[in-house]
Amino acid sequence: MSSPMNRYENKTFENQHLVLDEGIFINCTFKNCSLEYSGGDVYVQNCQGEGCQLIWRGSAQRTVFLLQGLGLMATPAPPPVNPVRVQ
Repeated sequence: MSSPMNRYENKTFENQHLVLDEGIFINCTFKNCSLEYSGGDVYVQNCQGEGCQLIWRGSAQRTVFLLQGLGLMATPAPPPVNPVRVQ
């Protein structure tokens, strides 16, 4: 028997690390959050994200690699080796 999913409605998450698996998110806003997904059940409806980072783990990460390998999903650009500071 699976555990019940966590439900969030009309909630704003700011500067948090959230595991999306087993979550229901309706009319939520994510600001500067790290959103982790491992391939579990998740439902997202009418949500907004701003300045968030996606972290793929497990089967979700393998799916991303497959999509990237097929050219269906862009690979992220690597960070600059020697970043230039503007003053």
